[in-house]
Amino acid sequence: MPPPKFVFFVDQEKFESDTETLTVRQILVNFAKEDPATTTLVEKVGNETIKHTDLDEVIHLKDGMKFVVFHNGPTPVS
Repeated sequence: MPPPKFVFFVDQEKFESDTETLTVRQILVNFAKEDPATTTLVEKVGNETIKHTDLDEVIHLKDGMKFVVFHNGPTPVS
């Protein structure tokens, strides 16, 4: 039997992980393709938001978790 897939969203984009735990850094770098030095991962739970500022924090994935990426500092104009 294949391992379960954990589905989660970053900025409304759907991702799947084979593992139940990922670090904040792994989610930012491997999935969101963001620079962890300039971004913060924020978890959305109902109407609440939880900032995950420790890049080594381990997040236990639950199906359907939602995250957004906050860009720290001034946003560069392209």
